[in-house]
Amino acid sequence: MRIALLIVAVAVSAPALAADASKPATAQPGADKDRLICHREVPIGSLIASRKVCLTKSEWEARARDGNEEARKLVYDNQTKPSGQ
Repeated sequence: MRIALLIVAVAVSAPALAADASKPATAQPGADKDRLICHREVPIGSLIASRKVCLTKSEWEARARDGNEEARKLVYDNQTKPSGQ
């Protein structure tokens, strides 16, 4: 009885799943970069305090790029100086 019910459920849902898969995605190319993405940031050393930061995707990418550049500069500056100076 359970197997028959399972077969009927799969048979009924198959056309609905096939119809959803046949629809092409209609995403606008510029809309993805304008969408707001929110993250909760916790300051270092705090377990309680946090703040919500909402930026667009392009702003998050710029923020990550700037942070990576600062880290790269820090590593490069420490490697090029003679020890003890």
